[in-house]
Amino acid sequence: MMSDNQSLVHFKQALTAATRALAAKHNLTVEFGQKAADVMLPPLAELPPPEILPLIRGEADHAALNIRYHDDALHRKLRPSGAGAAMFDMLEDIRVEAHGGRNLHGVQYNLAQRFEQHKQSSKLLADIERQARHVLIDAKISEADTSTRLVFEKMCEHLADQKKFAKLSLELIELLSQLMQSAERGDNPAEHGINNDTSTAPDAEHETETSISSPGTPQLAPMQVKAGGASGEDVEPQPGEEIRAKRSPYPFDHNEPAIPRAYHVYTKQFDETVSAAQLASPHELEHLRRQLDQKLSQFQSVTAKLANRLQRLLLAKQARHWIFDEEDGLIDSKKLSRVITHPDYSQIYKREKDTDFRDTVVSLLIDNSGSMRGRPITIAALSADILSRTLERCGVKVEILGFTTREWKGGNTHKQWAKDGKPAHPGRLNDLRHIVYKPADTSWRKSRQKLGLMLKDGILKENIDGEAILWACERLLARPEQRRILMVISDGAPVDDSTLSANGGSYLDSHLREVIARVENQMPIELVAIGIGHDVTRYYKRAVTISEIDKLGETMTEQLVKLFS
Repeated sequence: MMSDNQSLVHFKQALTAATRALAAKHNLTVEFGQKAADVMLPPLAELPPPEILPLIRGEADHAALNIRYHDDALHRKLRPSGAGAAMFDMLEDIRVEAHGGRNLHGVQYNLAQRFEQHKQSSKLLADIERQARHVLIDAKISEADTSTRLVFEKMCEHLADQKKFAKLSLELIELLSQLMQSAERGDNPAEHGINNDTSTAPDAEHETETSISSPGTPQLAPMQVKAGGASGEDVEPQPGEEIRAKRSPYPFDHNEPAIPRAYHVYTKQFDETVSAAQLASPHELEHLRRQLDQKLSQFQSVTAKLANRLQRLLLAKQARHWIFDEEDGLIDSKKLSRVITHPDYSQIYKREKDTDFRDTVVSLLIDNSGSMRGRPITIAALSADILSRTLERCGVKVEILGFTTREWKGGNTHKQWAKDGKPAHPGRLNDLRHIVYKPADTSWRKSRQKLGLMLKDGILKENIDGEAILWACERLLARPEQRRILMVISDGAPVDDSTLSANGGSYLDSHLREVIARVENQMPIELVAIGIGHDVTRYYKRAVTISEIDKLGETMTEQLVKLFS
């Protein structure tokens, strides 16, 4: 029979081996009660009782996963100052456990036992931690508050990427800070996530940036978030990272080409998907935005009036009902002060009744061809700007995209084709340029300056509509929202001289018709088109043509009103 001393030695050896394996570091030093070690555990004079063993294993597993998946230098660089630091640390701990313990049920059990023994000193922080663990570790996204659910969903997707996860943590901290500040003011944005004032039209000419309140544009809160500049920066997706890794089950999968077989591309080597910020200097963007703001006063009155109509409609659709004074559920931000004045008060929670409103994302795809130069592109930019703010106030995500080509008459693709001896039927012969003016997850406030880029004549070249629609659809299909709306704004049929001269005059037109039929019949996307002086009803089932460019904003708003009615 093994002595107690031998059992203790074997337990320490087994725990050391398991810790090294979990940390993926064979020379890891594990010590019990000594400081000079990679992993320091409590001193053990005898074999612990069975109920204590998971706690010790939990401490070892937590330390091992931190060594393997946590970059301490990066964490210190991004860590906020002030009251947000504790929550930032807590979220990183949860990320490490969720990522490292995935599919390791024994490790998950040990970490859960450790969690039960490490209570947060703040009841509010403890409740947030428990909710975060349910979402990130147990994958129970439904337990997240609707005001934070989208951030938590994105965090679930980036458990393996500490930097991206950290930036999402900062976003979550900002959002919670906003709710706390609102509770101190006496209102309750946690219930609505919107600005309820619809009595007056937005005045963009006199409106300061701090006058817009929405879930995506948190105001300055007592809990300051500063992390080496990271938290205040607008993190733009890099080329090639525009689409989430999560693929949709729709026509872009199953090894099916993204373009109909009759249509092909000579080379995609020179295509680019770029942020608007990459196409102009900050000084130039600021100048272009000032020009856009100057023009807002000329066209805003009618558009703003209809925008308020749309906002009132959406508020009615999003009406939410709550059961208050509960002892569990979601934290009621109005009663946060009760926790401080009456620590034993437990009825600070609320539960939401079911609502039939479906969360929605709207993508505005704007033709950036040369024929849009001047008044058409100006009105398009103004309309997109106003609608983006209106929808954002109502909790609807908005993405603003543009499509054009990098060069006239083919660019590098045409040169490559000529160098190859100009083979027959080459397919598309130009370098695509797809522009992201405003990603769906970036607030209007952070993107407003980039919208001015549409006024830069140099970017407006040729338009290949079919591939642009496929690109916009693929981005929408990667979104988590239940309802996806794509609105295409164009002033003519697709035109690219290089492609049409080598493949025939109907090549791009035929491809556009095929793409539209595919989207309308096979994809869970509501496709709407607005033609500026161009009859788009011959392409799209749901379309409208306007002859006066000044009617664009009004028409965009009316189409959205119809969709949401």
